[in-house]
Amino acid sequence: MALTVHEALKLDALKRFRLVAGMNGLDRKITRAGILDHEVAEQVGDIVQSGEFIFSNLLAIRDQPEKIIDFVKHLIDAQAACFAIKTIYFKEIPKEAIELAHKHRLPLFLFDETYVETLILEIDKAINIQNHEQHIKLMIDQISGSNLNEFRIRDLAYEINRNFKKNHIVYFARETENHGGNNTGLFNPNNLSNFLGDSGLVISYRNGYLVIATYDNEKKEYIKKVSESALKASGLLEGKYRLGMSEIKNDLGALGRAIDESKYAYDFASLYNMKQATFLNMGIYQLLIPIINDPWAYAFYRRKIDKLISYDQNKGTDLLNTAIAYVESGGNIQNTSKKLFQHTNTIRYRIRKINEIVDNTQLKSMTYETLAIAIRLHLIHSKLI
Repeated sequence: MALTVHEALKLDALKRFRLVAGMNGLDRKITRAGILDHEVAEQVGDIVQSGEFIFSNLLAIRDQPEKIIDFVKHLIDAQAACFAIKTIYFKEIPKEAIELAHKHRLPLFLFDETYVETLILEIDKAINIQNHEQHIKLMIDQISGSNLNEFRIRDLAYEINRNFKKNHIVYFARETENHGGNNTGLFNPNNLSNFLGDSGLVISYRNGYLVIATYDNEKKEYIKKVSESALKASGLLEGKYRLGMSEIKNDLGALGRAIDESKYAYDFASLYNMKQATFLNMGIYQLLIPIINDPWAYAFYRRKIDKLISYDQNKGTDLLNTAIAYVESGGNIQNTSKKLFQHTNTIRYRIRKINEIVDNTQLKSMTYETLAIAIRLHLIHSKLI
């Protein structure tokens, strides 16, 4: 993902920039940074590249503010990412230029003291970092969910970070939608990177953060204690993030599996609205979440669930929700009746009817397992997909 104008504004050198137009274009992507020095507006099309962050003090028109609009027009035609004017000759921008920039989503800035050369270096550095991170993400995607052998995965792991150690644990975190406005324990990815050292990785990934912690020490107790201490110190465990944790692995050839496990554990935590979950503690969901997009799994649960949905629609009943409560209660009639505020005999009758509708197994000993797996696949698909 390319550097956007909005992200560039977070750089220290750009923090005092004043946006005067084009707020709706802050998502524009920056390909490079450039400067217009003595050029006039008519030369812009031959100089400026698409996606370029342009700086200028507009020396060539220093006594002609009405010509600023010509620069804006040509920058729009050249598909520049944005335009920043140093306030040496112009302290404000004509209204017509502001309106034109806003209409065409061209962010227009004013800035004062910062050297343009410093700004260009900062943006180019940020673009290079972004490109490097994008390359790492592509390699992570190669490793994750693939059929690569352990030797290729190990090679890719060292390409991501040559300082990786063989013993590792992976975390995937994403900000929760409802965190009550609590700003305590704000997560700082840079702090976490420092805690993990050169042998770790913290990277924004799939609208969240992927954390890979690696160690020379192979003891699981040590790895768990040290990595969780780093997460806690950086605010990830106590902040507004939901967390999925992989099993601890002792071979970098298993890194792809660890990455997948962290994402599946995150999905499990999301499914049950938990702050964090470990892959090893997911029970049957260790199998069900990874296969949710498998066509056989999809066909299996749809055959069962569609029958219940159809029956409920035709009869005005609520058997699907009864089945969900029954499975979530571990098949316990008493707990299901309490959850639904219904008499146990009512629940027994409904369960018999559910099994009549859903079950077509030759082995009656599989009746509950068949229903439970279908319901759990339904929950995954309805809440996570």
